[in-house]
Amino acid sequence: MNGHPRLAGRYRLLSPLGEGGLGPVWLAADDLLRRDVAVNEVRLAPGIPAAERTRLCEATVREVRFAAALRHPSIETVHEVVVEDGHPWLVTDLPSGRTLEQAVTERHPLPPSQVARIGSHLVAALDVAHGAGIVHGDVQPGTVLLTKAGRAVLTRFGLAAAFERPGIGRAADLWSLAATLHFGVEGRPPEPGNPPAGPLGTVLDAMLQPDASARPPMGVVAAAFDDLAHGRPASLTAPAAERGHAPLLSGASLRRAFKRRRATSQPPAGAPQVPDLLNEPPELLDRILSQGGPLEPERAAVIGLAVLDRLVALHAQGRHHGDVRPGSIMVDPVGVASLADPVMPTGISSYTAPEGSTGPAADLWSLGATLFAAVEGVSPSPGAPITRAGTLAPVLFRLLSGDPAQRPTPDALRRDLESVAATPRSYRSRHRSS
Repeated sequence: MNGHPRLAGRYRLLSPLGEGGLGPVWLAADDLLRRDVAVNEVRLAPGIPAAERTRLCEATVREVRFAAALRHPSIETVHEVVVEDGHPWLVTDLPSGRTLEQAVTERHPLPPSQVARIGSHLVAALDVAHGAGIVHGDVQPGTVLLTKAGRAVLTRFGLAAAFERPGIGRAADLWSLAATLHFGVEGRPPEPGNPPAGPLGTVLDAMLQPDASARPPMGVVAAAFDDLAHGRPASLTAPAAERGHAPLLSGASLRRAFKRRRATSQPPAGAPQVPDLLNEPPELLDRILSQGGPLEPERAAVIGLAVLDRLVALHAQGRHHGDVRPGSIMVDPVGVASLADPVMPTGISSYTAPEGSTGPAADLWSLGATLFAAVEGVSPSPGAPITRAGTLAPVLFRLLSGDPAQRPTPDALRRDLESVAATPRSYRSRHRSS
């Protein structure tokens, strides 16, 4: 570190975690917030003139900061990007799993159903990014993290700017995703005319067509992956809106579907969407509820899924949150929630489990209480009726059980929330042209 024990005066590099495609990845201590983070050192090509190096650093910082505004369970959380020692350093959450490249290389190719689930997660992440005008540019097995919580996370958004790769666009991202998933199921890169066998191979072969116009649309791909992940036959021809489950929602359509009370101006045709995303800051869930009233059950379920992923990651580290409530949840411009870092609870509240803030089961009870408040508009209390929750009501009943053993497991809860989050057919038919 050339005499610099800290980055930006706060991140102490402790030990290397491995070598990423762009440079070393370090375990670091954030001395300001007292937490462990990962720091990715982005090494630019040697021999670049000083002025060009400065320009590449500035472009990388700008692109990464745009990407850092994205919030999705399958997009890596970026805390900060700094320039020190002449190149960028990316500060992110500490990884809680291994890359797809490591999983396949160290063990063996993955089952088609698991690869389809990975594809479902990653295409949703790319849809949110593309809806914000952001292209990844480096989708490959080494940038896909498989977490201990069972989710695929796409890392290194914004870093393609450091290498100025020409011709990178949305179509290239989807082709690269197909090539990455091909590696996941076959253990090798794709070869022309030699797709994997079975329904997943049919989907990947269609995505890998040389002519971008011949590839299926993103919504159709997302629906196919979802079908295959759940053991259903997949189709590449039926429009997603006609299918028996919700089509993939982009950032813009999430805002429409979630019926945000606050009016938002629409940019002119062809204008980039990134400034709109960056200028609209996240809001606390309790503020959204106080200003706009209760949420629809589908929106509450989407928020619940994001919070659940964060809780599962904490629990996998032997930790618990202890303070899940509307005041600790931020909801960003595209409707995806993030949970604040755990702090020491200051006392008992309506969101404290009957047994106290004692562990993972208590966190799930607090999540249930938070979702209750989101759909009912009032804090939970003993015997309070559930009148507005719709299909979310059975989930709340189980989460709010006084017996921790009766509460759902995280996997069961995820399935329930995903089911509730699916947009009803009648709603889709009214909004197909929106």
